[in-house]
Amino acid sequence: MLDNAGEFAANRGRLGASPLNCQGVGLGAMAGEFPGGRSRKPYDGFKYWLDLVDVFGGRSPVLIFQNEKGGRSKQIDMAGIQGRFENVKARYEGNLDALNAADRLRDAIEFYASELSHIGEELPAKWIDVREEIEERALAVPHISQQEYFEIYGRHLPFDRVKALHLSRYLHDLGVFLHFQDDLALAKTVMLQNQWATAAVFRILDDEGVKARNGRFTRADFARLWGEAQYADMHPELLGLMQRFELCYALPDVPVETWLAPQLLPPSKPGTLLPLAGGLALRYDYEFLPKGLISRLTVRLHRWVRDPAMAWTSGVVFERLGTEVRVELLASGREIELRARGPEAKELLSVVAAELEALNASFPGLRDKVDPRIPCLCATCVKVDAPHFFSQRELVRRKERGSRHANCSVSFEDVEVLALLDGYSPVPDRRRPEVREIRIFLASSAELRADRDEFDRYFSRLRKEGLHLKIVRWEDFLDAVSKTRKQDDYNQAIRECDLFVSLFSTKAGKFTAEEFEVALDHFQKTGKPRIYTYFQDAEIKTSAMRPIDFESLWAFQARLKELGHFHTNYAGIADLKLQFGDQLDKLRASGL
Repeated sequence: MLDNAGEFAANRGRLGASPLNCQGVGLGAMAGEFPGGRSRKPYDGFKYWLDLVDVFGGRSPVLIFQNEKGGRSKQIDMAGIQGRFENVKARYEGNLDALNAADRLRDAIEFYASELSHIGEELPAKWIDVREEIEERALAVPHISQQEYFEIYGRHLPFDRVKALHLSRYLHDLGVFLHFQDDLALAKTVMLQNQWATAAVFRILDDEGVKARNGRFTRADFARLWGEAQYADMHPELLGLMQRFELCYALPDVPVETWLAPQLLPPSKPGTLLPLAGGLALRYDYEFLPKGLISRLTVRLHRWVRDPAMAWTSGVVFERLGTEVRVELLASGREIELRARGPEAKELLSVVAAELEALNASFPGLRDKVDPRIPCLCATCVKVDAPHFFSQRELVRRKERGSRHANCSVSFEDVEVLALLDGYSPVPDRRRPEVREIRIFLASSAELRADRDEFDRYFSRLRKEGLHLKIVRWEDFLDAVSKTRKQDDYNQAIRECDLFVSLFSTKAGKFTAEEFEVALDHFQKTGKPRIYTYFQDAEIKTSAMRPIDFESLWAFQARLKELGHFHTNYAGIADLKLQFGDQLDKLRASGL
C-alpha cells in the first residue's frame, strides 16, 4: 500500500498488504512506455513505483506486465529500465480481457518465487499448524492478545515463552501478523489484520477536521473516529502504532493533551520565518527522495521544535540554547538543506545531520541514491549565502586517488580535500596554535558497542579550538598476554586519562564497575580523570534479562547515590553526543 502520508506502509514495515513489505516478487502493471534516458511526465508515476520497489523491496525480483487493452500496444525501453533497475527481470504483455492472457506471467511469478532464499526453508511442522490456526482466527477478529497467541502456540507445541516469541518474530517478519514485541505500548497485542490497522491510522490522517487543525488531534478525535466496537478498546495501541511509525508526536505544554501529525502541517513556509543568512550548511542530494522524510525527522527531534508554527510539510526549524538549525526541501524537489546558526551551530548541525543520515540508512535501497554535499570553505564562499557545494562522493574519490585539492566553481580557488571532508579549515603551520591532547577513556559493556563506536567516531573527528580528543577503549590494546591481568593494563590507561566516560543500559558489568572504581580512586588522589556516567534511557527486553543484570545495575546506581554523584540519562546516541559536547564546552570555558 503506497500512500500520501510518506509511504509509511511500505517504508516502515507491514502496515498494508504490499509486496514491497517483505522479500517477494514485485509486479508492475502498466499501459505506457518508459523512455531510456529521462522519464516523460505521463509515466512519472510508473517510474516512481519502480523507484519505490528499488528502495523498499529488498532487491526482490520485479516483473512488468503491459496490459494491451483493446489490442493497443506501445514499445517500452526495457534496456533503459533494466540498466537502472537491476532487479527488473522481465516484461510480459497481453490483453487482460482475453482468457489466459496472463499465463506466462503466472509461470514467471511461480519461477521467481521458487528462487527466493526463504522458499523451501525447512520449518518445524508444528509451526505451520500454529500459523494456520492464527490465519483462521484472523478471519473472525482483527487482533488478539499476546496471551491468546501463547495459548494458540501451546495447543500445538509444549509452551516455552522464548520459543513462542521467536516464532512470533518470524511470522511478523513474513507479514502474517503485526506483533511489535519490543515496544512496551504494543507488545501485548497481536494485530492479525494488517488492513484493520492501516484503516484505523488513516481515519486520523484523512479526517477533514484533523486536516483543518493542521494535523492536531486529541482524545476527542479518538472517540469520534475510533468509536466503533472494533477500535473502541484499542486507542492506546493505535496511538502507539502511529508513534512507532513516526507519524505523530505529543505536543508539550498544552492545556488539552494533543498530538501533531507533521505531514498535515501547511505546505507553505511560515511568513514569519526570517532569512537564515550565513552560518554552517549541509545538503543531501537524492536521486530518489522518499516522501515524508522531513516529517519523520520532525517527529524524531520534536523536543527541539520550540514552536510548531515554525514547521511545515517540507521544512522545520529546530532550536536549542540560542542555536537554530533549519531543515528544508529545496525547490529542486530532490535536495534537503540544513543550515545552522548560533553558539552551538556545529554541534547541533551534527546531531540533526546524524539523525537524517540514520533515516536515510533505514531505507534499504537508498544507500546509493543520496549524496551528501559539503559547502566550500574558500575565503569567498564562507562569506556568501550560496556557496559552492562539493559532492562528498567526488571528494572521497579524490582522497582515495591522492588528489589533495578540489576547485571551487564560485571563486575558482583550490580547496584542500581533507579540510572539506573533516569539516574544518586548517590553519597554516606558522599561525597554528598549540594543540592539547585530551585523553578520554570510554567504558561500557558489550551491549552498548554500537553507541561506543559512534561516540568514538564522532568525538575523535570533532575539532575544538586548541584541543584534540583521543578516545581510549579496551579494543585499542594488543591481544598479547600481559605480565599481569589484561584488565590491569586498562586500569593503568584510565589513570593516564583526563576524562572517564562510562555508558550503561541494562546492567553494570563487573569490569566496567571495576574501571569506575579505579577512575574514582585516582580522581580522589590526583583530581583526574573527571568522571561522567551516562545511562541509556531505552526500551528494555525484560524477557532477555537475567535477575543478576537488574541487581548489578541497581547496585551500581546505589553506589553512585552513596557517592553523591548524579548520573545523566540519554535518549539515544545523538542525545549523548550533544550532552557530552556541552560538557566539553563548559570544561574549556572554565579553563579546565
